[in-house]
Amino acid sequence: MTERENYGTRRRPWTVTTWPCGLLANTCLATLALLSLFTAIHATKGGPRSDGRSIAIKPGDNLASIVDREPPETPFVLKAGVYTVQPIRPKDGDSFQGEAGAVLSGAQVLTGFSPSGQMWVTQTGAALGDSHPGQCDDKHPACQYPEDLFVDDLPLARTESREAVAPGKWYLDYSTHRVYLGGNPEGHRVEMSVVQHAFWGPARNVKIEGLTIEKFACPAQEGALDGKAGSNWVIENNLIRFNHGVGIRLGDGMQVRNNKLLHNGQLGIGGGGSNAIVDSNEIAFNNYAGFDYGWEAGGSKFAFTKNLVVRNNYAHDNRGPGLWTDIENENTFYEHNHTKSNQEAGILHEISYQAVIRDNLIEDDGFSASGKTEPWYGAAIIVAGSSGVEVYGNTVRGCMNGIVGTQPHREASRRGTPYLLRDLYVHDNTITQNQGIAAGIVSSAAFGSAVFDSWNNRFTNNQFHLANPRAKYFAWDGSALSYQDWTLALNRR
Repeated sequence: MTERENYGTRRRPWTVTTWPCGLLANTCLATLALLSLFTAIHATKGGPRSDGRSIAIKPGDNLASIVDREPPETPFVLKAGVYTVQPIRPKDGDSFQGEAGAVLSGAQVLTGFSPSGQMWVTQTGAALGDSHPGQCDDKHPACQYPEDLFVDDLPLARTESREAVAPGKWYLDYSTHRVYLGGNPEGHRVEMSVVQHAFWGPARNVKIEGLTIEKFACPAQEGALDGKAGSNWVIENNLIRFNHGVGIRLGDGMQVRNNKLLHNGQLGIGGGGSNAIVDSNEIAFNNYAGFDYGWEAGGSKFAFTKNLVVRNNYAHDNRGPGLWTDIENENTFYEHNHTKSNQEAGILHEISYQAVIRDNLIEDDGFSASGKTEPWYGAAIIVAGSSGVEVYGNTVRGCMNGIVGTQPHREASRRGTPYLLRDLYVHDNTITQNQGIAAGIVSSAAFGSAVFDSWNNRFTNNQFHLANPRAKYFAWDGSALSYQDWTLALNRR
């Protein structure tokens, strides 16, 4: 087996000096009036709403300006309709409740198309931004540019040149601000995403609920709903779709519950922080923009997290791993997730630390876009260069490979220590395998036999249902082995 290539001032309190009212009645009355005025200003501008009332917003209102005007801890209720918004920067304790049919859109409608040869052309104000991160797959060479074009709510493939425009494709010339479309737009709704974020900023204790958030031109690794600088946001019961980069970017203490994260350009959800919970979301059909998932794309990717909990999610049909922790995640907990038909892995815990992966259902996962079938390229559950991971109680069915550990050759961590596959404990799982490797470890030759002999990696009490019980479904110490030979190899240590 060959090793896979290395791949991502405190404010002074306002006070009033009071005068005795028995001295001068006029002076007293004037002072009281001034006090009332200042108090009203303070209540409006500086502190939480004292009346407890919500602010009703309707389509056509300037939502971002209203949020800027109101004090912290304001509840906003968004009436049904479409809001084409500028980025909203919440204040501490703000909440945003969408009534049924409330949509925040980062796109502008394009009109005024005229034919030009086999293309249709119109003008737009879009300008080239400063940040274009990302690596694209071979079929999507312009994935790193954040604007997307939608025809009747379907994203078209973007090209790198005007000459490459064809039916179903489009091109944006930043120098002339012209959009070239490879099809007649007459009778169709054409939109282009232009606004980067729906919500962003360093606020604490924000709640966002019941909204559709769509078509934002967030660059890769940034979120349409971007809470990375905030803390303790609650995001629940939203539909978040058709955003170029990441649907939701995590921050410290964020709770992401019961959302649908569908059809986003790079990832449904990602980011870092401490003590975040991702619970009961559907994460599906992400990476339409065509990023190389070996770089970073798919259903999710979390990095530099501590105490991350990922439970009860349904991650399916993503062009990349369904659930992925990569780069120095500590104390990760995966539980009761269902993953299905994701590329590379259902669950991938990579160059990270302690994790528990338990009681998940993994089906039809791990098949690589390249067509390569070795465990380096995909499996149901992969633990890669990570230490202190326990994998148990999972059900794996019909994946390219089953549950595997990998020891790749990677650069040292920020701690200056290598990423090692140590203390892996895989037990009490049920694996049904018709092909590939059902269980085992593959390692770079640079690590010798230690990963197999002395690093306390164990597989015990797992149940296997194999298409051919005598076939070589197990990987160990550079060889593919039958179940019997693999069991003997484990016992010889």
